[in-house]
Amino acid sequence: QLPWCLTGVGICYDVRFPEYALALRRAGAKLLIFPGAFNMRTGPAHWSLLARARAVDTQAFVAMVSPARSTDRKDYQAWGHSLLVDPWGDVVVEADAAPGVLG
Repeated sequence: QLPWCLTGVGICYDVRFPEYALALRRAGAKLLIFPGAFNMRTGPAHWSLLARARAVDTQAFVAMVSPARSTDRKDYQAWGHSLLVDPWGDVVVEADAAPGVLG
């Protein structure tokens, strides 16, 4: 519970299933948060697409939060690109792969 709304939280895999997001929405969540670290293959293909789909499905805000991409090639390479999507499926704000703060 945030001061301005109830939130629902899933993990990155959960964003693939509209039923889970709809259950959170039915429970009263107006902001759905999915922390995850999609890789360099699934990130470009699915990260934003799934966030926008769940926002439209649920008519809620969706936040996808990701670690920044590591500069060490030996580390796991996350897609990054944390973002916030509105209920119309529009991306309100999106980070790139580098560390940063969205505002």
